[in-house]
Amino acid sequence: MDKPNLYNEDDRQYLQMMQSNIERMAANSANCKTWMVAFVTAFMALGSSVAVAKYWLALGVIPVLLFWYLDTFYLHLERGMRNREHDFLNKSAGDDEKEYKEALFNFKPLMVKEDNKEKGLVATNDRWFSKSTAPFYCIAIVAIAILTFCL
Repeated sequence: MDKPNLYNEDDRQYLQMMQSNIERMAANSANCKTWMVAFVTAFMALGSSVAVAKYWLALGVIPVLLFWYLDTFYLHLERGMRNREHDFLNKSAGDDEKEYKEALFNFKPLMVKEDNKEKGLVATNDRWFSKSTAPFYCIAIVAIAILTFCL
């Protein structure tokens, strides 16, 4: 596909915008972990000082589950944005001018159910038990359970 020099700059701008979206989703995911630690620490501090309600500390599981959901949501969006970026690169290398121009203005995350190695797309459907979320949140839930039932 013969593209004028303008499209090369458009490609660069599109990829920069996509990367800034991806970075924002990654930062949001990291913030979920940070806030979850702060909430769990607050629940542990308050739970250890409240002797009347034995299972009060178990309420700390609720924010853990909420932050786990938010974290996986942001990871889901991040993966969808990366898939959209790979899709754009595939279309910009192709010969279809109309498909390329449609891809140039599409910022919607591309969600796929199965990996597609040829196109560089990765499944976005199951992030609850990814390597970056499950150990972190499961350890927090186990720690709360141990402190609740052993104190």
